Amino acid sequence: MLRWLRHLYGRMENAILARGLYRPGRLLLVMAGVMAARALGDDIWAAFSGDNSSMFFPANDRYADFIKVALSYSHIFTETLASKAYLDHWPYLFRLYLLDNPYDLSAHNLSVPDTQANVTNLHLPPFASLLYLSCAHLIAATNPLVAMAVFWGGYMLGGWGVARMARAHFGVSRACGWFILFASLACYPVLWMLSRGNLAGGYSGLLTLGWLATAVSGRNRWAGWVMLALSVNLRPEPALLVMIELLGSGSLWTRFSRMAIPGAMSVALAAITFPIAHALYPLYTLDNVRHGLRIYHFRYIVSDMGDEWNASLFLWAKGVLMLMDVRPRYNDGVAQALELCGSAALLLAIWGAWARQIAMPALVFLLTALPAMFVPVYSYYHMVAFVAVIALIVADFERRPPRPGDARLPLLIVTVLVMSPLAGSYSNGLLDSLLMLGGTLYVLAPLARAAFRAGGASPISAPAS
Repeated sequence: MLRWLRHLYGRMENAILARGLYRPGRLLLVMAGVMAARALGDDIWAAFSGDNSSMFFPANDRYADFIKVALSYSHIFTETLASKAYLDHWPYLFRLYLLDNPYDLSAHNLSVPDTQANVTNLHLPPFASLLYLSCAHLIAATNPLVAMAVFWGGYMLGGWGVARMARAHFGVSRACGWFILFASLACYPVLWMLSRGNLAGGYSGLLTLGWLATAVSGRNRWAGWVMLALSVNLRPEPALLVMIELLGSGSLWTRFSRMAIPGAMSVALAAITFPIAHALYPLYTLDNVRHGLRIYHFRYIVSDMGDEWNASLFLWAKGVLMLMDVRPRYNDGVAQALELCGSAALLLAIWGAWARQIAMPALVFLLTALPAMFVPVYSYYHMVAFVAVIALIVADFERRPPRPGDARLPLLIVTVLVMSPLAGSYSNGLLDSLLMLGGTLYVLAPLARAAFRAGGASPISAPAS
């Protein structure tokens, strides 16, 4: 099996190098071509089988992670507005979201046991809650289509601005700039995120890319730190990427200071936005947030609501338990074992960065893949985080073209596959988790050997790789 995989990789590497598929223009065509081929395949399948499923989320729940959540703030929407929704001819889907919303936080959901409660919006960070509340107020003042134009348009403008910023800080060509723009606005995870409406994750991905660009160039660091603090207050996973500061110049104290600054900003931003969110939405209290997190844990992790499009290794564990006819499918012991594995991998990655035994693209891939694999529910729209990974790798290839045996090529292949429509709603996540696991083991193996050789030696004095 291993020999076959090596042979397959050798053929892929030869094809990529011979045809220059790592170059931004050609890679853009490859990724767009894979999406086009999948779309054609879906259409042909639907024509002959009658199955209307596609590589995007079903139309009966589209834009739900933004519009439906915004419409769940029932204190903003009155019966008068519900009547106005019909009079103003809202699209049927949005009328349904307003009048029959499972996220609606009634006293019933907060008073019954977690196993009987419906999903809520109380698990959201305060800054993300402000984003949804602002959308709710805009809908109340206008209609959902105006809100979509504002917030989806804001993502498009933000993607264009961040792509220009990344090109300038990475110091790459116009062609690479176009590729970064494509990755930010039109690659498969981004299109999936836009169709699902998880704009909080989308904005977080753009902000992370902007911060990464400043970290690579060493310019405009304060602006980058602000972007990272904003990103972390939308999605917590980008906080791990601050570890790349360990690869920077200066003393250990200086590098730790650069890690602490965005952390302090993140805490300050959360402290400022929490009382504002509470003022706009009185149910948003610390106790209710804890309650909402418990309900989320039961509905999405213990139960099966989070299984579809889940790219976490937890889905494999739940699937194995299902095949063994073990109920419930979620098991605390299995979850803790996976979390322990993820923590060990993270510690090894931190050691590699501290000892400077790992290159920047490999570390960014690793710190992006680890939470995707080991957070119990990591839906495909959060793969927008890999936009920063592929932008960095392609920019690095332009500065230093690859040669046979280049250690960056496997990471490019894995990242492109992870960001491509490979399968359906359940199997796509399973494949992605295996791909990320393979890429992670590929990066960790030399780190583990280096750590073993180093033994008890202090990593501070280790030579730079």
